[in-house]
Amino acid sequence: MATTLSTGTISAARDAAVAAIEAAADDLTALSKFIHQHPEVALEEVRASAACAEFLEARGFAVERGLAGLPTAFAAGAGDGAPRVAYLAEYDALPGLGHGCGHNLIAMSGVAAGLGLGAALRAGGLPGSVRVFGTPAEEAVGGKVIMAAAGVFNGIDAAMGAHPGSNDTYCPTVAGSGLSLACEEVRIAYHGRAAHAAADPYNGINALNAIVEVFNGINALRQHVKSDARLHGIITDGGQAANVVPDFARAEFFVRAAKLEDMNQLVERVRQIAEGAALMTGARLEFEVSGLANSDMVTNLTLARQLKRNLDAVGLEMPEATPEPPSGSTDWGNVSYEVPSVETGFPILDRICTWHSPEVVVAADSKLGYRNTLLVAKAMALTGIDILTDPALLTKIQAEFAHVPPLPAIAARH
Repeated sequence: MATTLSTGTISAARDAAVAAIEAAADDLTALSKFIHQHPEVALEEVRASAACAEFLEARGFAVERGLAGLPTAFAAGAGDGAPRVAYLAEYDALPGLGHGCGHNLIAMSGVAAGLGLGAALRAGGLPGSVRVFGTPAEEAVGGKVIMAAAGVFNGIDAAMGAHPGSNDTYCPTVAGSGLSLACEEVRIAYHGRAAHAAADPYNGINALNAIVEVFNGINALRQHVKSDARLHGIITDGGQAANVVPDFARAEFFVRAAKLEDMNQLVERVRQIAEGAALMTGARLEFEVSGLANSDMVTNLTLARQLKRNLDAVGLEMPEATPEPPSGSTDWGNVSYEVPSVETGFPILDRICTWHSPEVVVAADSKLGYRNTLLVAKAMALTGIDILTDPALLTKIQAEFAHVPPLPAIAARH
């Protein structure tokens, strides 16, 4: 349990955390630049993962690699026992674009925050421990989904992370802010029968027609779903020649909703549409879900508000949080059902910018980006100290988390 400590001990710990991050600022920036200059997509982040793990290992952290069967996942720990504070680092890039989501800065912030809290623990007098988790494949697959299902985050008392954004980003401190959509990937394929499209089309079974009917059905379904639902897809294989009845066609869809239960229901509706298209065309259906759905995000507001106090204290200015509808999806959602969690935003631009763009690639390697990453890391480290040293705060965080329901079942891959 957290222990009440003297004001002097707590002050010394806070000073040690900030000093450690400041002393390593150049090395942390170099780490982030290395990841930025060598972008690696989901599950291929070999250099990025190794660089982060080795950075912490060289500074006294015990490192475990290959968590949950993921070669590019790791955990780096310092201290011992409870309370246990975790920081989550991401480092995967976008295909063809590079770090257009700024994950090199997410890696930097997680490593830096862990370094700061580790220094506070070494300064003496503090209970507890810190873990930095390297979490691969946020942009695709969902490394945290796999890690959470494997129990990697069991025993953690609070988990924090930071995501770069435009100048309108914020820390989600009010109900209805910082939400994300539950999301599942659905793959639909049809097997038909090839025939000459002019000479004897009546002998063919058009697999592409089945895919087209799926799109028509989903377009009709949109009239009858909740306003937060999103269904969007692409045709990945529509045949090879216009004069041949396509004997194979395939499409991929993302199905999203504000809650995992609603998303599961939508996936079933899409399945029914796909089955109907098979009946209409005579094509044989293959319907597959990934089994790695991102859940919706449940922010621990007590934790978020404490983090916001420290963001203000270190001088990272951001607008106040406001309730807004969820939009994107993140594998942080699955963590938030297992552990009290917060992912704060932080600005790396002085204007509003379209994300996943070349402009973000530039901002993710900018002076402002590195400056604010160090500030958010300091705030996360200081919040970790608050959790380790304030029993009342930890109790309040846990009391709020007690109201989080169990994670609804995620459909198995099939």
